[in-house]
Amino acid sequence: MTYADTGFLVSLYLSEATSDEASAIVESLIEPITVTWLTELEFENALHRAVLRSIVTDKGAETILEQYAENRSEGAYLRAIVDVEAMAAEASRLAKALTPTIGTRTLDLLHVASAYLLKCDRFLSFDERQRRAASHCGLAVLPDRSINSSDS
Repeated sequence: MTYADTGFLVSLYLSEATSDEASAIVESLIEPITVTWLTELEFENALHRAVLRSIVTDKGAETILEQYAENRSEGAYLRAIVDVEAMAAEASRLAKALTPTIGTRTLDLLHVASAYLLKCDRFLSFDERQRRAASHCGLAVLPDRSINSSDS
């Protein structure tokens, strides 16, 4: 199974520097991308923030959400259920192990914990700290780049 963080998902729907790379990765996948309630909530909120920053109009954000829903109904995404208490406990464990050295953010830890608990084997992200956390959990991280100490 392949889990995508929200930033990766956003890059599939908004024109960003990482959009072409994200699209190429998705085209190479055989199975749907695993998402959770957290991914979808954060995705919707990211689009509302894009409206605030004048990156997209209200209508544009609505259209993107409709496209996402259509893509999900067509099987591009698989919404998995993760136990919230287990996710919080795993994120707490990761926070203790990783945040003092790499500065992971809470939402990033929750995504990595979700992917780990769902037994995903791949994690899609452009965020260096999140990529390092996913790698720490034994997930293969895409795009395939070296995991180093720099933060993006």
